[in-house]
Amino acid sequence: MQEDAKAEDSRPDKVISTMPVLNKEISIQDQSSRMPLRKILIVYLGIGLALMISFMDQTAVTTAAPKIGSDINGSATISWLGTSYLVGNCAFQLVYGRLSDIFGRKNMLQTALCFLIIGNILCSFAKTPIQLYAFRAISGIGGGGINNIAMVIVSDIVPLVERGKYQGLISAATSTGNAIGPFVGGGLAGANQWRWLFRVVAISGAITVGLIHFIIPLKPVTGSVRQKLLQVDYAGVLLSSTSILFLLIPISGGGVSFPWSSGVVISLLCIGTVCGMLFLLVEGKFSKLPILPLRLFLLRTPCIISVQSFFIGMIYFGNQFYVPTFFQYVKGYSPLMSGALVLSYTIPQALWGIGAGFYITKTNHYRRVIVVGAAIWLLASGLQILWRQSTHLAMAIGFLEIGAIGIGFDLQTTLVAALATSPAKDRAVVTASRNFFRTMGGAFGLASANAIYQATITTAFALIKTLSNSEKTLLLDSSASQKAEVSAEGLSDARDAYSKGLKMVFVAFTVFAAMSFLLSLFIEEVTFAKDKPAPSDTSSDENQVLPVSPIDETKLSTVTIPSTMTDVEKGVVAKTAR
Repeated sequence: MQEDAKAEDSRPDKVISTMPVLNKEISIQDQSSRMPLRKILIVYLGIGLALMISFMDQTAVTTAAPKIGSDINGSATISWLGTSYLVGNCAFQLVYGRLSDIFGRKNMLQTALCFLIIGNILCSFAKTPIQLYAFRAISGIGGGGINNIAMVIVSDIVPLVERGKYQGLISAATSTGNAIGPFVGGGLAGANQWRWLFRVVAISGAITVGLIHFIIPLKPVTGSVRQKLLQVDYAGVLLSSTSILFLLIPISGGGVSFPWSSGVVISLLCIGTVCGMLFLLVEGKFSKLPILPLRLFLLRTPCIISVQSFFIGMIYFGNQFYVPTFFQYVKGYSPLMSGALVLSYTIPQALWGIGAGFYITKTNHYRRVIVVGAAIWLLASGLQILWRQSTHLAMAIGFLEIGAIGIGFDLQTTLVAALATSPAKDRAVVTASRNFFRTMGGAFGLASANAIYQATITTAFALIKTLSNSEKTLLLDSSASQKAEVSAEGLSDARDAYSKGLKMVFVAFTVFAAMSFLLSLFIEEVTFAKDKPAPSDTSSDENQVLPVSPIDETKLSTVTIPSTMTDVEKGVVAKTAR
């Protein structure tokens, strides 16, 4: 299949064809395929199981985080449980996209699941906060790969114009994971069995690896192992992962775990910055198959989506951690009850995402969905600033419902916009880069939110008169379940202090949401072409390939005619097209 000729939408090919190439890239095998409904559903079953486990893992751990932090004497640094996951996620997320081009989607999906399994098994035996955070980073490497490869597979088998029809299947998998996770995490944490949380995920992941091996009928990548290994951008992998690790660790710990002016912070930031600059140089000038082609940033919408995804990640991942914190620390609910309340936030996200997908399929318009979603999300973030200890539960859930609309509209639609305005051959790297910037934003968001939260509650607790110093220490370092030992008046004052810290966090999230909304206004829109029905027989190679979408005839003579044709040949082709 000729990669330059195949497309899954009618994006402006003239812009793409004239886009300058910064370095000469080698070609890759196209893994796109058109399947009948039966096979599509089988593929969705496999990736749906993987996604469900990944999202269950994330929401279960965030729900149980306060209890975990208390048991391992790490309450003051427990946000590192989420940050370390995101650090591991970010460090290798870019790599998965390109490696899936080289080694195949199915192989890399199984590899990602294995990282998640190994990381969670190690987490279940962790004795200290440092051990737990290090092992959780390994889980993050797996979680990022699962989400990445699953989205790439969807792009391989379903044209963008039909994505809405199948969006419900992915949303059902993620919402199921989000729904199960809080109960698993809250229930096991409440029973003092949080270590089994990680073991349950590991066991489920191991079963899924076996099922994927037998049930997913994806097109394999041809070539020997040696040929594939020679295609890997080793310099890019090393420099990108090193840069991300050395930047995120000091940014996440600066001002909390160690002073900003310390030699450790300054050294790591310098090394991370230098590695990042070398990475850009290698990708732009030397790599023959870059893991992040810099030419993509010459396209307006993919560039805007990358920056917007960074801000989306700051809010999305930040809320995953601090919404349960509000319910447990300010409202005083148990981890299990907190997990149940979080469902009012996660399930509607999937439902609104399904609705957004069907709207795009019906109208061929995605830009308005993104803009409206960003505006609603901005409103919801502002409303969360009003949360107090006295806030009625129905009002708190109502604000979350509003936020769920914005998340449902924007979370997956931004990927559709990025794919619609970039070359079809770059599906994997576009998906990986979009997810990378979103997760990178999550890591930065959690780090900045934790710094704001800890600084605010430390100051607020210092002003409380109804608590002794030992009680203040207990409340700052312990989980919500231990706070019954404090007097009712002192506990109320403490919850007000927690509320002040969360208020400042939500102020920061509102600023991030405002930036996301402003960026959404500059996204361009491309109308999708209606694709042909999927073939009923997929036995031939021809049926295994995505059909070519119609191209605007007015652009044919300037876009699709090779420059090597003679003048006579060009005239014949143009005349035939007319």
